[in-house]
Amino acid sequence: MATSVIELCNNALTDLGEEAIASLADNTKAARLCNQRWPAVRDAVLRAHPWNCACAQVELAASAAQPGWQYQASFPLPADCLRVLSVCSSGSAVRAWEVQAGAVLCDCAGPLQVLYVRRIDDPRLFDPLLCETLTARLSATLAYPITASTALAQSFWATYADKLREARGVDAREASPVAAPAPTSWLSAKLGK
Repeated sequence: MATSVIELCNNALTDLGEEAIASLADNTKAARLCNQRWPAVRDAVLRAHPWNCACAQVELAASAAQPGWQYQASFPLPADCLRVLSVCSSGSAVRAWEVQAGAVLCDCAGPLQVLYVRRIDDPRLFDPLLCETLTARLSATLAYPITASTALAQSFWATYADKLREARGVDAREASPVAAPAPTSWLSAKLGK
């Protein structure tokens, strides 16, 4: 498990055959690229899967401001929210909701219980397979700017996809299985139920 952003960046740079950096503020091309690309890579990988280590629960109150025409209420999300996973009100799942401009829009009066993927800045909180996945995506992102090789970049994107698949599989097995959704009305009608 990585203990710092520098360690994750250096793992990616090592994969690319580059020298390690001491700081994101170093005056090298590799350090400047890591500094520029790291936040977007981190957020994209965290958003790509509901990582157990990045999930958080929050109860939201409705905003005084009314949303536009489609929904009745707006519930501002926390600043660290990268992806909303589920929305409940009074213990029941909210069926119709949407995220727009940093808020959950729905027809509930509230409060809402929201499960979401949060931005984590401290790599010490990352799962080890998440660290591997982040390193792989950072390697893929930096491959062309550092090496100017499209073939190498494509190879690292394939490695990232493999690491993401592996990490998702392991991470998904660390929770209760999600129940299959109830049959849709047309299927129920077809089966005579």
